[in-house]
Amino acid sequence: MDKARDKSADAVIEEASRWLVRLSAPEVSLKERLEFVAWLKRSPEHLAEYLRMERTWADLGQVDGVMSVAELLAADDRNVIDFDHAPPRPTERPPSKRFGAALAACAVLALAAVLAFQALAPRRYVTEVGEQRTIKLDDGSAVALNTNTELRVDYTDGLRRVNLLQGEALFTVANDPTRPFRVVSDRAVAQAIGTSFVVRRNADDTVVTVLEGQVAVARFDQVEQAGSREIPPEALHLAAGARADVLAQEIHTSAVPNLAAVTAWKSGRLIFEGEALSAVVAEFNRYNEVQLVLEDSTLSNERLSGVFDADKPQALVRFLERANVVEPAQVTAREIILTPRR
Repeated sequence: MDKARDKSADAVIEEASRWLVRLSAPEVSLKERLEFVAWLKRSPEHLAEYLRMERTWADLGQVDGVMSVAELLAADDRNVIDFDHAPPRPTERPPSKRFGAALAACAVLALAAVLAFQALAPRRYVTEVGEQRTIKLDDGSAVALNTNTELRVDYTDGLRRVNLLQGEALFTVANDPTRPFRVVSDRAVAQAIGTSFVVRRNADDTVVTVLEGQVAVARFDQVEQAGSREIPPEALHLAAGARADVLAQEIHTSAVPNLAAVTAWKSGRLIFEGEALSAVVAEFNRYNEVQLVLEDSTLSNERLSGVFDADKPQALVRFLERANVVEPAQVTAREIILTPRR
């Protein structure tokens, strides 16, 4: 009997360890969270062992409060009743099986409530300057975050909503007719119709570029104030190869001659085709801590075409120097200063 019990205990320890590792992963899905709750409900020993495991790992610096379970229930095991081994405290009566079961059930339900809240609460994803990251959402959609980007994912039963707070992201949307997929960025709302598209939030506008399928684009005030899941009839429907520039009071559309240039950042490249040097410099500065500076405004309208590595602004500088566009650059710890060739 003791060997059987030891074997069962070892299995619980192993399962608790696997859950702790899995729940610490950033891409853990809603399905996995619900499976974890179901595992906890099977036995009070599951809850007790998970709490012990989480506290041990936190003490060792391996995790940082994966689910905040210990804070929820208490900092030690006194809130967990082990039916077979917990001795009574000197000043207490031995707890009855019924009382122990009720307390354990309450603890599991409290934890389940917290997990359900966490599953429905918005999730935030961020990249730093020069960093890129791809995440998979609970519904199977994928989001590639470009440099210096921040977004918040807020899924409900009726709407999949993503708020692009800054930067740029590529969305590949999993089909779900019952829950529209909507990206909100400043004044713009883009709603997918089974598609892949890029949304870039700038200081003065938001640019939506469709790579595959269709996207409905509207101004924020046309959609959000109505509180509807549906895009209004006056929204613009864009097909692959089109882009929309959403301003405060109007939306401009145009064709995109080279879609590869729109997503070249995924492979670390920047592609320019007759771009003004001011725009080229601004683009490089999105990806690098060392900033390019045009010291003279006469350089701003110089036109440039080429393919460059996003993290190598020095390559652009050498190109401009060899083309006799700029003088040898002045380089400091934080800036590369460009002056026109005299």
